[in-house]
Amino acid sequence: MLEDAIIDVPPPRDGQPLMSELADVRSLVEPSAAQRTAFHRSDNDLQAMQTALEAMADDARSPQPPPEADAAFHPALLNTTRNETHARMNMLLEPGLCECDPAVHAHDHGTDPVPSHQVVLDAARDQGPARAELALHELLTKAPA
Repeated sequence: MLEDAIIDVPPPRDGQPLMSELADVRSLVEPSAAQRTAFHRSDNDLQAMQTALEAMADDARSPQPPPEADAAFHPALLNTTRNETHARMNMLLEPGLCECDPAVHAHDHGTDPVPSHQVVLDAARDQGPARAELALHELLTKAPA
């Protein structure tokens, strides 16, 4: 049964770092998830994404923001697609989000994560699938590869 499956992740090949491979997978999965979110979201889905975004805003005031709020936003987005496979992608993406978030959200490089995530949420709320997809692509440009 699928829910009992164990995911065996092979070691990186050809010296390519795992974070680079994760960035590649995210660029394929998350923009399409954002697009689907704009079509399938409910008020409860939007609230889950908003709650994660508010926690991210609170965390942004911290000198070392913890990754949990960002790691909550992305699964909320994936769950909103109403696609089981998209939702299960979080099992692969969450460890990488927690690993790369300190670099993405560090204050010393001046990137506030909230506005880029807010654009994704606004596009989903407004049922703008192309805008949501583009916003997620732009958000991913801030993540280290």
